[in-house]
Amino acid sequence: MDKKSIRQMMKEKRLLLNQETFSLYNQSIYHQVIHHPYYQSAKLIAYYVSLQYEVDTISLIKKTLETHRVCVPKVHGDIMHFYEIESLDDLKEGCFHVLEPITTKQIQPQDIDLMIVPLLAFDQFKYRVGYGKGYYDKYFASGYQGYKLGLAFSFQYIHSIDIDQYDYCLDEIIVENILE
Repeated sequence: MDKKSIRQMMKEKRLLLNQETFSLYNQSIYHQVIHHPYYQSAKLIAYYVSLQYEVDTISLIKKTLETHRVCVPKVHGDIMHFYEIESLDDLKEGCFHVLEPITTKQIQPQDIDLMIVPLLAFDQFKYRVGYGKGYYDKYFASGYQGYKLGLAFSFQYIHSIDIDQYDYCLDEIIVENILE
């Protein structure tokens, strides 16, 4: 299956989650992130700002701001940069209706200890299908050396993703851990 088809399928699957399940899954992921050893030891954590139906990062950003430095991305042309924020008030709607930082303190890739990465699908080798613009892979290629942690729902797993030389695998992917 090509990446475009995978993107469409996963967007549709996310829409099928009822609010109660969505909330339960997000709570599980939230707790795993804040108790993660890399989270605990990080000084500066980079987050994507979640859109509706994505794994929620707004709650995580809010919690993390209490104890850590936080930065979020902003797109300039076809390049993504990260800017430090001190509160959710430092965000406003920008490209693709995503909340972006209005601050000017740009963060260098080597200064980020932990990167929370969005994805639409992932495989057994921790490769991801993103939204198709390559922003994160370009960022990883620019000198980022920290830990790359993806957040996803377990139904976003697919056995194998066709990759190319520009794709980077993540270090780990956290999914909901719900005991039935």
